[in-house]
Amino acid sequence: SGHSTFSRAGAETLAAFTGSPYFPGGLGEFVAPLNSYLVFEDGPSVEVRLQWASYYDAADQAGQSRIFGGIHIWPDDSVGRQLGSVVGQDAVARARTYFEGTAAP
Repeated sequence: SGHSTFSRAGAETLAAFTGSPYFPGGLGEFVAPLNSYLVFEDGPSVEVRLQWASYYDAADQAGQSRIFGGIHIWPDDSVGRQLGSVVGQDAVARARTYFEGTAAP
C-alpha cells in the first residue's frame, strides 16, 4: 500500500527531525466538517474528528483506511509499513549528510 509506505516514511522523518514521535502539544488532529469535506459526493454525514498521539499512529491509520475501504489487504499494509520505515530512516540519514556537509556527489 502506497499510503502505508509513504505515511510511515513521513512518520520516521518527522520523528527523527523533531526528536520526538509525538505531535507538538501531545495531540495531532484532523477535522472533516459535516457535508463539506468530500469533493465528489456528499459527506461526511456528521463531523469526523481524527486524533493521534504520534506520527506513527497517524501513519498507521492512513494505511488502515485502505483496508477498511476494501482497496488493500493486511499484507499490503504490513509490508508497506515495513518498507516505509526503511525508506524514512534512509532518507533521514541521507539528508543529514547534506546538513553536515559530508554528502558525496
